[in-house]
Order: sequence, then structure tokens, then C-alpha cells
Amino acid sequence: MKLVKIEAHGFKSFADPITLRFDGGVSGIIGPNGSGKSNINDAIKWVLGEQSSRELRGDNMDDVIFAGSKIIPAMDKAYVTLTFDNREHLSKFEEDYISITRKITRNKGSEYFINGEPSRQKDIKMIAMETGIGKSSLAIISQGTVAEIAEATDEQRRGIFEEAAGVSKYKLKKAETERKLEKTSQSLSQVKTIINELERQINPLKKQAEKAQLFLEKTEQLKNVEIALLGRDITVGTEKLNVLTEKLRGVDETKADYRKRIDEYNKKCSKLSIDISDLRRSINEKNGKITALRESYNALSIAVEKEKQRKELIASGQLRSNNSERLSALKDLIETSKHQLKTYEEQLSELIAKRDEFEKLNETLREEKRRIELDKNEKNKKKIEIETNIRILKQQKETHSNLFKGTKTILDNQRLFKGYKGLVADLIEVNSEFHTAIDTVLNNATQYVVVRDSETAVEAVNFLKKNRGGRATFIPMSSIQAKSVRDDHLLAIQGYPGFIGIASDLVKYAPEFKLLAKFLLGNIIVVEDVESANKISEIIDKKYMIVTKDGDTIRVGGVVVGGEKINNTNSLLGIDEQILKLENLLPQINEYLDAKENLSYDISNKIEQLFRNKNEIDKRLVSISEAKKNIERQNIEYSNELKNLTTEEIKFNDHVSDVNVVDIEVVKYKLDEIESSLKVDYALLERYESDFSRYTSEKSELESLLTDLIQDYSDDSTKFELTKRSLENDKFRLTNYYNLTHEYVLANYVLEIDPEKAREFVDKTREEIEKIGNVNIESIEQLNIIQDRYDLIKKNNDELEEAKETIIATIAEMDKLIITRLLNIVHDVNKEFDEIFRTMFGGGSAKIYFTDKNDILNSGIGIEAQPPGKNIKNLKLFSGGEKSLIAISLLFGILKARPLPLCILDEVDGALDEANVVRFAEYLQSLKNKTQFLVITHRHGSMSRMDNLFGATMQKRGVTTFFSVELAQAKTMVDDVKVEQQ
Repeated sequence: MKLVKIEAHGFKSFADPITLRFDGGVSGIIGPNGSGKSNINDAIKWVLGEQSSRELRGDNMDDVIFAGSKIIPAMDKAYVTLTFDNREHLSKFEEDYISITRKITRNKGSEYFINGEPSRQKDIKMIAMETGIGKSSLAIISQGTVAEIAEATDEQRRGIFEEAAGVSKYKLKKAETERKLEKTSQSLSQVKTIINELERQINPLKKQAEKAQLFLEKTEQLKNVEIALLGRDITVGTEKLNVLTEKLRGVDETKADYRKRIDEYNKKCSKLSIDISDLRRSINEKNGKITALRESYNALSIAVEKEKQRKELIASGQLRSNNSERLSALKDLIETSKHQLKTYEEQLSELIAKRDEFEKLNETLREEKRRIELDKNEKNKKKIEIETNIRILKQQKETHSNLFKGTKTILDNQRLFKGYKGLVADLIEVNSEFHTAIDTVLNNATQYVVVRDSETAVEAVNFLKKNRGGRATFIPMSSIQAKSVRDDHLLAIQGYPGFIGIASDLVKYAPEFKLLAKFLLGNIIVVEDVESANKISEIIDKKYMIVTKDGDTIRVGGVVVGGEKINNTNSLLGIDEQILKLENLLPQINEYLDAKENLSYDISNKIEQLFRNKNEIDKRLVSISEAKKNIERQNIEYSNELKNLTTEEIKFNDHVSDVNVVDIEVVKYKLDEIESSLKVDYALLERYESDFSRYTSEKSELESLLTDLIQDYSDDSTKFELTKRSLENDKFRLTNYYNLTHEYVLANYVLEIDPEKAREFVDKTREEIEKIGNVNIESIEQLNIIQDRYDLIKKNNDELEEAKETIIATIAEMDKLIITRLLNIVHDVNKEFDEIFRTMFGGGSAKIYFTDKNDILNSGIGIEAQPPGKNIKNLKLFSGGEKSLIAISLLFGILKARPLPLCILDEVDGALDEANVVRFAEYLQSLKNKTQFLVITHRHGSMSRMDNLFGATMQKRGVTTFFSVELAQAKTMVDDVKVEQQ
């Protein structure tokens, strides 16, 4: 590939644009020192990618830009363009001509162009290497290069042959490939480190994921069967509850009917009691009347007898004197009767007022008694409810009805196991304030059986298997370890609003079970509310379970469970405390009922006493009324008698006698009438008392039936409560654990096996899940993520391994190629070198050789040269001219063995004498058919044998210009150079 043109502007001393055109052959560039002729060499090196400012004889790259002179200002830009003939297409470009341009702008750096298109320095270097005109090749040789060849070490000299062999591009590729290999090795090392780390993570994560997957599978199996079983149990329990509800409602109605009938009997008895009292009062009144009538009858009889005596007196004439006496006596009697009547009226008023007071007090007492009875009924209902709950709790405790089958079996046979310690629920005591929180955390763990060691647990498991006693979870005290919250996490949340404490610190236990409490609750955080729980969970990176006092939880990883507070009626925690609490209420209620009973008894006594007092008053009222009537009647009689004595004389003695006889008959009639009425009253009293006795008996029978009914009601209530609690527990689990409604379960789940077998399956699966222990559900996703990353990294590793092998193979191939080319070039150059050496020196011999034939790839290349008549083995002992000529001979040998399209020789003939300069120049002519030479020289012998000459001059100070030179003109320029040198 021939250089056909050089264009430059602003480069070094090329302030004016220059253009040099070349036709091939040997072209010379001549000029005096300081004319800038060697800047052509720098321009070619610069445009081919030279980056060292020192190689270009400057301090920095901007120094290649024209710096200015006295008459021409400094320039800011420079460019150089080389145009090559590519008609042989030695380059990859298809164009016949290739122009390579490098531009530089001050303080902005360089730009590269190929055929006017922006390009990279790398692309230009590649063209130079492909064509053999690179800055480091034999295409550009200076006087210093010749000296270096002669004086270089064997290893340094090797570079010349590498250039000649055309392996520079391979070495560059090899170096780049080795860098790739190093980078690939580093990447492989990094990848292997990552793989090792991922494998370190994957192995435990696989176990966690397998454990989590098994947990999920078991949980899903449990979920499907348990949900269907819960749906069925809720349906059956609801039906049973409905039946019991109807039954209790019927019993309530019957109790209400009995109480209504008892109330009716009470009312009837009360009415009969009043009627009997009234009737007895009436009888007493009538008896009083009978007594009074009998007294009147007796008095009238006496009066009749007196009348008879008076008649006798009248007949004897004594009546007149007696009348006066009688008149005086009657007045006294009338006055006495008035005083007595007044006394009776006062007594009657007083008694009537007392009777009214007793009636009001009686009504007040009866109303108070009714209120007391109502209060007693309410308290009795509360008492029955408490006693029912106590019976239910005691039944649960004694029969273990709310325990899992396996747990119940172990508890019933605990005496068989020496290492038995108890149930978790029996070994820790929970304050009522934290009952919900701890029960939520422990849940079924309250039924775990605590044993001394693993041997006891194995013994118990075998017992359950042998006796088909269900399944149970055992906690061997010798195997467990305490759990805790990390100190830094605990320090971060202590004192935080809402933080209460660690669950294990909020329960009581015997000293020997401290480890048990720490194992179950040591890493559980208890807080006030869900807001506090959420904030504290963020602080501890969701690494611990948090529970609120209401039972809301935030699990490890951040899952939040909570909502409406649902009492776990199947809880084992605090049963003794509940029983004790309820039993403590009973004495209070009994004391209250006793007090009310005593008060009711006192009121009944008061009512009875009032009744007796009232009867007594009624009797006195009757007696005083009758006495008053008698006095009034006597008074009337006395008044009449007095009137008769004072107004007229008794005309007819038989008249009074007749009246008295009539009065006796009237009294006798009334007496008979009252006695007849009294018989009716006695008969009615007997009937009332008989009815009262019958009603009392029937009421007692009803009360007995009511008592039995209340007992049946209590038993049914116990069944109802047990069923209700079981139902609530089922609903609690369905809602709280599965977040499902009963309706949804009925529509979407079917229990396909027998309920009892399903229950056994649920117990067994739950125990299997509990045996799995704590799981990290996120490990499945983490494993997938890490596994995907591992697979990708492993694939990258495999690709890198493959790439590494390919790179190593490529390096080996390049090494093989380099060795082959080096062997060939040394062989070919050796033949040419010896011949050229003899030509240059007029005889002698010379050769080149590998200093280490066993390591051609790294071996240096030595030179042996023997000019005629000399036997010098060390090149350094030759003269400067001889060394230059040896080096030139070697360079010509290389060029002849491996011709280059272009070779620039910059004053390489400077150290030769005139004879050798001629030989040098003549030999160039023998090589020009295959190599284009651009010779920068000031030697006549060289100039005279150039095909073209270009002269360099500075017509303007500091500015180089070029012109074509004829040979005669060249001689004159040479002479001028000699004069300058002298």
C-alpha cells in the first residue's frame, strides 16, 4: 500500500498548508538543519497514532500545533492527512484510496478520520498494523533506530523481527486476549466467590424451604379437612344448639307457667287468707252480736219480770212514790250513759285509726315482700348460671373434655410416666390482664405435655401408638433451649410508647420451669395496642412476634392478624382461676339471698303480727260497737221511760208489759237469724280453709316440679353452654385462623371421610405440623430468587469457563502462529542478511539466531557478524560506522525477506562514510520495486540516487515550505549543508 500524498496544516512548522505527492520508488527529502524536514517523519508518526509527546519532541500534545512566530500568530488547530493507494486492497477497506486524518484543537484533544468519516485511534492503528506502516514497525526508521538495533539486547532486538514477521497485530491481539483472559479469570474468581456464597446460602435455605414446603403441604391438607370438619361440626353444633335452645325455651315457658300458676295460687291463698280473715272477723262480729242479743234478751226478760212486779206495785198503790225515785235514778243513768258513749266513741275512733294504719303498713310490707321475691328470683337465676359455669369448668377439668385425644390419654395415665411434669397450662400462671395475649400466643401449646427428657417423650409416644390413644406434643425439658430478643433490639424498644415487656416476664412459674417459659415465650413481645405493635415491628425489622393485650398479632415477617376480639372458650389457661373467681361469687350471692330471705321472713312475721293485731282491733271494734249500741239502746229506753214518767201517768199497766214482750220476740228473732247466718259463715270458713289447704298443697307440688325443672334446666344449660362453647371455639378457629364464613365453607368444602377419622387426621396432622417446628415461609421465595440467581451465575460461570478455554485456545493458536512466523522470518532474513552483509562489507559473514531455541516465544535474537579480516563477537566492539552498516544490512535483509509497502528512513545514513553511503543508496534502488522509500537525508551519495527529491526551506522564519528539487540543485543544497556544518 503506497503513500501517494501528505497534506498538513498547522502541524509544527507547517503554518502554511503543504501537500507532497509521491509516485513511488525512492523519494528524498532534503534541506538544511532546522528547515523542518524531519517534521514530515513526526507528522506521519503522529497521524498513525503516536501518543507520546516526547517521541514528537514536545512537552505535551498541544506542542504539535504551530506556536507562532514574529510575523505569524499561533494557531489553535492542526491536521495531517495521509493518502494511501489501496488498489491492491491490503486493508479491509474496499476503496482504492484511503485517507487517514488526525486533527487536534488546542486544549481539546485529537480527532481521527478515515476517508473523512470520524473514526477511532484503534481503527487507524489496525490499518497501520495490517499494512505494515505502523509507528512501531520497520516502516519508520531513524538514525537512532539503527543505533538501537546494533546496541540493543537480544530481547530488545526481537521486537524488530516481530514487526517484520507481522506478528505485532497478533501480539496486540494476544495482549488484548490475555487482558480478556485476566478479566475473565477475575470475573470467574468473582463468580466463583458468588457461587460459593450462594451455595453456602442455598444449602441451609433448601432445608428451610423443604421444611416450609412440608409445612405448607401439611397445613393445606389440615386446612382442607379441618375446614370441612369445622363446617360440619358447626352445622351439627348449631342444630344441637337449636334443639337445646328450643328445649330450654320450652322449659322456660313451663317454668314461667309454673311460676304463673304458683303466683295465681299465692294470689288465691292470699285472697282466701283475707277472705278467711274477713269471715272470721264476721263470725267474731256475729258472735258479739249474739252475745249482745243474748244480753238484751236476758235484760228484756228481767224487764218483763220487773213489769210484772210493777203491776203488782201499782195494784198495791206504791207506784207513785217509786216513780219519783225512778225518775231521779233514770236521770242519773242517762247522764252516766252519755259519758260512757263518749268514751266508746273515742275508743272506736282510735281503733279505726289504728286499723287504717295497719292496713297501709300491711300493703307496704306486702309490696316490699314482692320486690324481695323478684330480687331473689333474679339472684337465683344468676346463682344457677354461675353454678352451671362452675360445673362446666369442673367437668372440663375433671373429664378433660376440651383436650386433644392424645393429651387427654396422657393426662389420664400420667402415673405411668415418671418423667411427667404436667401440661403447659398447669405449669404457668397468667395474670388476667394478659390472659388474652398469652392465650393467643400459646393457643394449642397450652395442651403440650411437659416431660423430663426425650426418653419419657418417646415412652409416651409409644404408649399412645400401642393404645390408639391419639397424638400429643411433648416438650422434653432436657432438650429445649431458651429463646430471647437480641439485646440491641430490646434496648431499641424499651421505653417505647406502648411497649409492656417480654411475654416470659409477664407469667409466673416455679423456678424449675423458667426454661420452659423462656422457650415458649422468651422471644414474644407484648404491647398495648396494634398501633404500638406496628411501630415496634418496624424498629426490630419484623424479626419477632408481637402480641397486643387484645390478642392482635404481628408475626415474624410482618403478617398482621387481628380484628374483633373473640374469646377462646376452649382455652386451658386460667380454668382454676375462673372456677375460684366464680366460687367466690357464690358466698356473696348466698349471703345476699339469706339476707333477703331473713328480711322476707321478718316481713312475713310483721304481716302476720299485723294480721293478729288487726283481728284483735276488729274484735274490740265489734265489742265496743255492740256495747255502744247497747248503751245507746238503754239510753233510749231510759229516756223513754223518763218521758213517760214526766208527761203522763201510766194509764195502762199492761202496755209496757206488752212492749217488753214484743222486744223479746224481736231480739229472739234477730238472735235466731244471726245464729243461722253464723252457721253459713262457719260452713263457708270450712270451705275456704279447705280450699286454702288444697291450694297450698297444689302450690307445694308445683314448687317441687319447678325445683326439678330448674335442675333439668341447669343440666340442659350445662349441655347448652358446652355445646355453645364448642361451637364458638369452632367458629373462632374458622374465623380467626382461616378467615372464612360458615356459609362459604358449606358452599365450597365437603367432608369426604367419616367425621371421627377426619378428627383423628386433623389431630395427627396438627401434631406433625407442630413437630416441624418454626418455619420460614419466605425461604421458599428466597430460595427461588437465590436459585434463579445461582442458575444465572452458574450459567455465566460456565460461559466464562468456556470463554476462558476459548481464549486459552486462541492464545495457544496465536502463540503457535507467532512462533511459526518468527521461525520463518529468522530463517528468511538469515539468508538475505548474510548476502547483504557480504555486499556491504565486501565479504565476511553474518547471521541471526534465537538465543533460546527451547522458548522461541520469549527468546531473544542475537547477531553474529564477521567483516573480512575480523573476528569480533561482541557488536559493541565495532565502530559506529560498522555498527550502523551491520544494522542497515540487517534492516535491508528484513525488508528483502518481508517487503513493506512503505519505509521512511530518517537520516539513517548519517553515521556512514561516503563509500558506504553509496552502497546504502544503491541497495535502496534494488528494493524499490517492492517497497516505497521516503528518505530524509543530507548526504550527497544518497541524494544522487533518489528518484524524486523534495527540498525543505524556511523562506518565512519558523514556517517550512517544500518544493521539488533537481539533482543539480540538490548538490548545491548539499554543499550549503556542508558549509553550515563546517
